Amino acid sequence: MAMERRRLLTTALGTAAVAAVPLGPAAAAPAAPAAPRTTGSWTTVQHRGIRPDDPEGRAPLANPRRGFRYEMSYNALDLTSPWPNEQDHSPDVTKTLELLEREYGAGANLTQLYFYLWDFATSEIPAGALANIERVLRGLRSKGYAAVLRFVYDDGVRENRRYTVRDIQRHIGQLAPLVARNSDVVAVWQAGFLGTWGEWHGSHYGHETYPDAVTAIMTTLVEALPPGMHTQVRYAEKRDMITNRAILDRVGFHNDYVTLGEGLWDYYVPDNPGWPRYLQVSQTGMMDGEMPWDKGQSADPYAWSTVIPGIPAARRLQTLRFDSLSLVHNATVTVPGWKAAGLTERQVTEAQLPVSDGYFRDRAGRPVARTQFEYLRDHLGYRVEVREERHDVSALRRSGRLPVEVDVVNRGFAAPKHPRPVRLVLLDAAGRTVASADTGADWRGWQPQGRAETGDDHAAPAVTTVRAALDVPKGARGPHRIALALPDPAFPGRGRAVRCANASTAWVDGVNVLAQVRIGAR
Repeated sequence: MAMERRRLLTTALGTAAVAAVPLGPAAAAPAAPAAPRTTGSWTTVQHRGIRPDDPEGRAPLANPRRGFRYEMSYNALDLTSPWPNEQDHSPDVTKTLELLEREYGAGANLTQLYFYLWDFATSEIPAGALANIERVLRGLRSKGYAAVLRFVYDDGVRENRRYTVRDIQRHIGQLAPLVARNSDVVAVWQAGFLGTWGEWHGSHYGHETYPDAVTAIMTTLVEALPPGMHTQVRYAEKRDMITNRAILDRVGFHNDYVTLGEGLWDYYVPDNPGWPRYLQVSQTGMMDGEMPWDKGQSADPYAWSTVIPGIPAARRLQTLRFDSLSLVHNATVTVPGWKAAGLTERQVTEAQLPVSDGYFRDRAGRPVARTQFEYLRDHLGYRVEVREERHDVSALRRSGRLPVEVDVVNRGFAAPKHPRPVRLVLLDAAGRTVASADTGADWRGWQPQGRAETGDDHAAPAVTTVRAALDVPKGARGPHRIALALPDPAFPGRGRAVRCANASTAWVDGVNVLAQVRIGAR
């Protein structure tokens, strides 16, 4: 939307935005899975979710490409910020992230990352600027963050640049190898480029209004994306301009004015013509959002200064399968409101939202209130729980292969939207992987509960079973552990793996340990 630059006043927030509902003490000892039981030749181990009084039971479960996010902006030329009130954002991204963590509190493992290319909008991006961009991405990696990435020319402060479609295509070509090398720390590469803040309005030549230009730019961008990565545009009408239908499965949405339809620029509402498209695309396309700045942060006339209610917000975000949401926007009004507002299991159930196993119960089964903030933090995107593990040691003795089955369920708002291997592994007593098998499962099919604001079935999400047989090395003996692994497909060594939302599974070197098994010599 065309408006005065959104002024971010982080100092207005300070340390006030802490949870008003007490989080309670952590449990003294880790949870254990239920005692194994044997049926025929199969041994079964049941698992449970994370309860508030488990160790770190109220801490964020950081997983890749989902959850709350921060925001930072850099001029690619010299890693300064375009905004006078962000001069405390250091070129050392680790320091900037630590600043954001102090100002906005923990709970994010993503950040919106703007790189402004104003200085070379109509020329090559120089090597020094490309090196600056890569330096920031390396800093994200060192802190365990990933970027909601957007490249932009026009900042709304300096004069808009006169870039052409060919300029944009040339820059995408320069940036693509850099993004590919660092795709483990890029959650999504937003379309950006066009207009003020890359929001596709007000560019000098109005490229965002011409289907031919939109199609050319988006085709170049999608073809440059690393395998499995998505891009996003802001409006359904812009996505509908793309005449190259072959690329549309990689084009999701970002809503930059989440107000539940109360504001003029929130088009993600049931009576908007684009609503059917948002429902359709969000099933598999990446979805990101941010609320407006509030009047404690911005002098903008369109700042939003009433609390956006948490339960309706959760219903909208779950209905549209949102993966990420800004923690920085509306940070002195709505976010503190969410942190102060208690939330019960009954409220969530009545709102037709997912309830994670044990989420509102302590280990004695007593009800425990959460906060609206906690619930949103923990359920944006996917939330994978293991329900049960089964293995057959007798088959191992007969064939040298250990059959394993694992039941999983997705309690989050959205299905996973990036391809990722689903593997079963066997660890020896020292934690070394001695056997590994790909299950062949596509975890993007692990569907969440039906949409809260539609006529979907609102029963609990379906359980999915993954299975494989592990080829156990001859001579293996003694205690071993069976684990589920969901590694980064491109960077299994350095990329972030997925941790399951279970208190009864151990997290060991990026794998979820599900069961103990004793193997005899063969």
